[in-house]
Amino acid sequence: MVGLLVAAHGRLAEELVATAELIVGKLPGVATCSVAPGVSAEGIREEVRSALRAVDTGEGVLVLADLFGGTPCTQALALSGQHQVEVVTGVNLPMLLKANALRLEPLSLPALAEALVQYGQRNIVCASAMLRDATLGHRPH
Repeated sequence: MVGLLVAAHGRLAEELVATAELIVGKLPGVATCSVAPGVSAEGIREEVRSALRAVDTGEGVLVLADLFGGTPCTQALALSGQHQVEVVTGVNLPMLLKANALRLEPLSLPALAEALVQYGQRNIVCASAMLRDATLGHRPH
């Protein structure tokens, strides 16, 4: 099974995983890495390296980072030459839940990452606009 590493600033990674586990139960093969203020880039790289090792069972690790170009993203990318890693940015709760489900399908690591990106792009919506459109479309004239 592909490992998952949620890497983000502050406590976001831990809270996303904890919230996902409230919804679907324990997430196997998932680690978190948090960027705390004052920690050096090298220190964060070592945390990411340790987390990658913890969840890599030989099929690689999908890193879900918070910000493109942020420290979690750049440090995971810095390790991509030494580990089988795909890095997807913009992590959110639906993305984490979908990544967990996609790991059960027979997808390569790059295919899993691409499927997750497509899912994320399709599923960010303005719910209030959808409701307005639905309501306006069903109004009697």
